[in-house]
Amino acid sequence: MILKPAIPHADKYVISVEAVSKALQGNEIIKNVSFHIPFNSIYAIIGPNGAGKTTLLRLITRLLPLDQGYIRYGVDEQAVSVLLENDYLFEAKTGIDNLRDFGIYLGVDSAQVESAVTRYAGLLQLNSALGRKVANYSKGMKRKLSLLITLLRGTDILILDELTSGVDSESRMVMRAMLQQLKAEGKTIVITSHDLAEVQKVSDWITILVDGCNAEVINNATFDGDLEKRFFDTLEELRS
Repeated sequence: MILKPAIPHADKYVISVEAVSKALQGNEIIKNVSFHIPFNSIYAIIGPNGAGKTTLLRLITRLLPLDQGYIRYGVDEQAVSVLLENDYLFEAKTGIDNLRDFGIYLGVDSAQVESAVTRYAGLLQLNSALGRKVANYSKGMKRKLSLLITLLRGTDILILDELTSGVDSESRMVMRAMLQQLKAEGKTIVITSHDLAEVQKVSDWITILVDGCNAEVINNATFDGDLEKRFFDTLEELRS
């Protein structure tokens, strides 16, 4: 019988990643990574391309099996919704038709879809666009619609991969306000992003992932430096 090691104050964490490793095609992608995501927080995972961020998210969401270590949830593992980096939308259909179709796919009844639209579409500045075909949406509007689809199930945990990738400044501001609203509702949000300024504005905790290792975990409430400088200093130190 293999006993999982105890995690101090485990009841504080919605997800605990403990000594996790993963190899793909003979290459070790994730190397002994550990961090703990507190309930009702915004937790960012940052790192250069190839650092292992996407692989780590796949491990957290059980899309990939672990080679070593443990990942524990403090809530039902089904209470997780994931937004991928790319938008997978029906471009020939309207925004509201996309929401209804994805609602059926996700097993969400029509009343819950309408409730989510009523609750969040205005905050995301999508109300006037929902009757238009998605093919006519800007990149920022598509990301906001994808986020709204992610919110249909009303889950306690949201995992958002590159939420603001390629979007304009106004859309980033809208999404930042949306994340704060979701946190105020008691949700826990895990984000990945290359936009370090945005990460510093919105996150409570930040893990820097470099070459598959977590180089540092930052408590953003007590960090008063420049995240971009800290990030590149960390890269230079580890790779020198």
